[in-house]
Amino acid sequence: MKEKQELYRYSCTVDEEKVFAFKQAVSAADTGSEIPPTFLTVLDFHGGLSFQKLTELLQFDPACVLHGSQSYEYIKPIFPGDHIEAVVYITGRTAKRGMTFAKLETVYLKENHPAVISRSTLIEQKGAAHV
Repeated sequence: MKEKQELYRYSCTVDEEKVFAFKQAVSAADTGSEIPPTFLTVLDFHGGLSFQKLTELLQFDPACVLHGSQSYEYIKPIFPGDHIEAVVYITGRTAKRGMTFAKLETVYLKENHPAVISRSTLIEQKGAAHV
């Protein structure tokens, strides 16, 4: 795969109550009103791209999926009340030794400009040795 391909798109508004609950759950230091660094996963799950939907789009068996890696590139802050549009791209897909690796990139847009870019790898492990 040479070019990234759009896999999914959704939009949502950052909910202040969810930010507060997340901060409490992870014992996050007070970052003021800015969202904590990994809060974007909450946006994904509540914004429309659940694990089930993602594995369906990738044509992965959800029982055989491992989370390989995750990184975030912060460009500008996101606050409760901000309207975010997230565009999920697949940037690579390879198979090796009974495993399929899918590289994903999610661009979180705020006011039509990138605010955060998330990059992750999901691994589908099938066969006799699968989880």
